[in-house]
Amino acid sequence: MYAIEFEADIQNGVVKIPPEYARLRNIHARVVVMVGESKANAEVMAFSRHSANAIEEWQDEAEDDVWT
Repeated sequence: MYAIEFEADIQNGVVKIPPEYARLRNIHARVVVMVGESKANAEVMAFSRHSANAIEEWQDEAEDDVWT
């Protein structure tokens, strides 16, 4: 698995893949959406925290001390 990064607007629940990544059409991918805090509401932020706990690599509580 490898990662790419680009910015896009979400319109009606759809993210358009930029033309330079056309090879990504019709494939399976894991998608992570990062939203600026000013646009995120409390419900979305709570879901984000919940989703992060579902990823085993992100559950190491000892690492939390580094970021708090």
